[in-house]
Amino acid sequence: MTYTFPESIRVLLADDHALFSDGLALQLTQADPSVTVVAQVFRGSDVLPAVHEYSPDIVLLDINLPVPNGLECVRQLSATFPSVKTIMLTMYGYRRFINECYEAGAAAYLLKHVRVPAMLDTIRHVMAGERIFPSPPTTDLHADDNFVVRFKLTPTEIKIIKLLRLGLSNPQISQKLFVGVETVKSHRKNIYRKLGIAHLSELINFAQEHGL
Repeated sequence: MTYTFPESIRVLLADDHALFSDGLALQLTQADPSVTVVAQVFRGSDVLPAVHEYSPDIVLLDINLPVPNGLECVRQLSATFPSVKTIMLTMYGYRRFINECYEAGAAAYLLKHVRVPAMLDTIRHVMAGERIFPSPPTTDLHADDNFVVRFKLTPTEIKIIKLLRLGLSNPQISQKLFVGVETVKSHRKNIYRKLGIAHLSELINFAQEHGL
C-alpha cells in the first residue's frame, strides 16, 4: 500500500496534566516540523470548543480527561466532527478500554510510555486513513488482557510482531513501515528483550497466544 502523508498536521492536545502536555507538545514539534500543536486543553468540556476554534487534524486525547472523560469526548467528536481523527492516549491497556474507544470512533489507541517517533508514526498512518490499536478489537472482554502494558510494547513493536508472524523479512517490514532496516532490527532487539526471548519461533508462539 502506498501512503501520501500531508505536508502539515495540526494537533490538539487534551490532557489534564499540564506538565506532560507541555513536554509532549515540545517533543512532537521538535521531532517533526510538519506537526503543529495548535492548542492544549485540560478539561473534557473544552475539547469540542477548541476543535471548532482551531480546526485540528488530530486530537491526542487522554482517556482520563475530566468532565467529561476522554471516552465521552471521543463519542462527541465522532458525532460532531467526523473528519477529525482522535488518538486516545492512556496508561490503561485493558481490552475493555480498547474496545470501547474503538467502538466510539477513535482512530488509534496509544499507551503513554510510547516513544515520540512511534507516536508520530501512528499519527501519520492515522492521517492516511488507518486505525491503529494494540490488538484486534473484540467483543471478548477480559480485564486481565493487559499484555501490551505488561511487556511495555509500543504500537510499532506490535505491528512488527504481526508482520514477523506473517513471515516478512526485515527489508520487507522496513518497506511496510517506512523506516530503515536498521530501525527494524533495533525494534526486534527491543521486542526480544522485553519478552525475554531469543528466537523467532518463540516470538511467533507469543503472537499466537495473544491473538496478534
